[in-house]
Amino acid sequence: MSFSKQKEIKEYIKAKKTLKPREIERKFDLTKSTTRRYLVKLEDEGFIKRPFGEVVLNQKGNYIDKLAVEEVKVNVEVKKEIAKTASVFAKDYINVYVDGGSSCFYLLEYLDLSTNVYTNSIYNAMHAIDLGFQNVNIIGGKIKIKSLSTLNTDLRSLENLKFQIAFLGVNGIDEDGNLTTTQVEQGSMKNYIAQHSDLVVVLATKEKFGYGTFYNFTPKNKTVLVVTDYEKKKEFEQLNLIRIKMKEEQNGRN
Repeated sequence: MSFSKQKEIKEYIKAKKTLKPREIERKFDLTKSTTRRYLVKLEDEGFIKRPFGEVVLNQKGNYIDKLAVEEVKVNVEVKKEIAKTASVFAKDYINVYVDGGSSCFYLLEYLDLSTNVYTNSIYNAMHAIDLGFQNVNIIGGKIKIKSLSTLNTDLRSLENLKFQIAFLGVNGIDEDGNLTTTQVEQGSMKNYIAQHSDLVVVLATKEKFGYGTFYNFTPKNKTVLVVTDYEKKKEFEQLNLIRIKMKEEQNGRN
């Protein structure tokens, strides 16, 4: 599927609000099966609903941010492989920042329990405690209900914090390789954490590639590693991608 075509389809759906799949087929000269693949992806994102054979724009809330408790149940095998690969970079670090998001949720399962975990995610903090971490720290702020994470509007409260490594989630990575998220406060905090960390590792499933959301939080003059299941293509060659290998790929080489 084409990222640019997906964007065009999104804009068309936004303009029409409600339409039939065959309208998309005709408009973009697509086969029925190709149209269905695009619509399944957009429905998984929460961008559309498909009641009774129609395509309906989801105008309730922010479709990119699913509830944390729902998001961790989606694409679990891939997220766990990404988390496992990313965890290698934690090495013997003591102070580790773990962002909100489902891939970071699973990352906790591969970190040493002696790690001092800092996070803005209530949900991930609870998971860390359940796993047996003894030093779990919440960075405060206003609670974002959907993701069960905090938004810190006063970054001065973080001035004395510096992390050896920060694991960050992302809502979208645009064609220029920019890391983006949906809110200014959230993006400002991610950027600040990245700038005050020795190493930054972003966890991103392949669905995050090809479009940007509202706020670009890409840190300047900082090497960022992106652990993903996305197969690197020319448009993202500027990124330091570390691609995981799924079990079926590993088995195919044996």
